[in-house]
Amino acid sequence: MALAHGTNDAQKTMGVITLALIMVGWQDSAHADPQTWVIFACAFTIALGTYMGGWRIIRTLGKGLTDVKPAQGFSAETSTAATILASSALGFALSTTQVASGSVIGSGLGRRGSTVRWRTVGRIAVGWVLTLPASAAVGAFAALLVVWFGGWGIFIDALLAVAIIIGMFLRSRHNQVDSSNAMSEVADSGLAIKVPRKAPPTRRQRAILREQAREKAEAQAREKAERKKTRADAKASADAKKAADAQKAAERKGPQR
Repeated sequence: MALAHGTNDAQKTMGVITLALIMVGWQDSAHADPQTWVIFACAFTIALGTYMGGWRIIRTLGKGLTDVKPAQGFSAETSTAATILASSALGFALSTTQVASGSVIGSGLGRRGSTVRWRTVGRIAVGWVLTLPASAAVGAFAALLVVWFGGWGIFIDALLAVAIIIGMFLRSRHNQVDSSNAMSEVADSGLAIKVPRKAPPTRRQRAILREQAREKAEAQAREKAERKKTRADAKASADAKKAADAQKAAERKGPQR
């Protein structure tokens, strides 16, 4: 998953930086490969961002969409990595968060007894829809500042970006999410690793159980009927024997008279 993340998201960032360097004349267009410092800077920045702000995303995907068990986590991670690696090989740009969210939702739908929190899914979908126009508006505003003020516009953009980042970071500290509480509720309840021993039966299993119960009831009814018939036959045999003995006794008494 980490490799897939780097092969797609980091490559997009390196491409944008390299394009900017070529546009301002700091890199020759004949050598369009990303420079070494760009590669290391993107790798370090993605790792730092995951370390500092990734726990909130981990909590959302780990228990906000559905209760992820080990099997579902493995399935979601494998499908996400396969999708992103395939898209990277074909040159498609994807969002790792969107692919991972879809994989988690699919793993939740595929496990019996699990529930998907569709309200959270709806909020994520709204965020996806708003991301493109919002980022386009921010990019247009930043470019407009550069057009208006030239080099000072770049400086203003940098100051605004730093101020927004610091503001968002300070706001996130009011409701801090880190390794100690990101998955605490799940870990404390044991739901992250504890799988119910007896999962609810499927429709086919319920049909099989009903058929087995019907066959068992029929077998019990047959056994009961056979026992009743056996008792009736035994009683009839005893009555016949008693009648025969009585007749023999009467016959013996007859000649004696």
